[in-house]
Amino acid sequence: MSLRLMLFGLITSALVGVVYVVTEPMIAESKETARQAALYALARPLLQQGELQAPQTRTLPPSRPESLATELTITPISDGDQTLGVIIPLETRFGYNGTIRFLLALDKDRRIVGFRAVEHRETPGLGDQIDVKKSDWMHAFTGLGYTDLATEDWAVTPDGGIFDVFTGATITPRATVNALADTLAFFEANPALLEVE
Repeated sequence: MSLRLMLFGLITSALVGVVYVVTEPMIAESKETARQAALYALARPLLQQGELQAPQTRTLPPSRPESLATELTITPISDGDQTLGVIIPLETRFGYNGTIRFLLALDKDRRIVGFRAVEHRETPGLGDQIDVKKSDWMHAFTGLGYTDLATEDWAVTPDGGIFDVFTGATITPRATVNALADTLAFFEANPALLEVE
């Protein structure tokens, strides 16, 4: 009996391994396709005049905010002669249910062209309103540059800022606005980090 169970376990493990090896490239390709679709949707206004360029990596100084990785990969958008903008990944670990990952598209003047949550586990019906398929809340940032508002305005209304929270959910919008504000403030102080090489 135990020999049969052992054989069953070995066969099952082998099958799971084979399925993993076979499907891993397809999953990676699917994720890359989804990432490209997100980039195009996010930067659509800039892509009417330019094209996505090869991603570039920046090593950020220790003064970087928590929202940005030390080795940051940006995706420039260019019309061939000049850079029209960049797409930046950022995140916050202060979501209600953990880390929220975003993509941020900025034009050459560091104004927001698009801002989207691309990965989160926020509560359905509450915090998931950061998903543009469920709410237009994220569109409130479009067109803004960091210096358009006073520093204290870059916060949710319960914290004295101008950005609304969701009914029954403050943590998710607070984490989102704080991560965005920290990122914008950092690049406002360090614009050379967004210059394309």
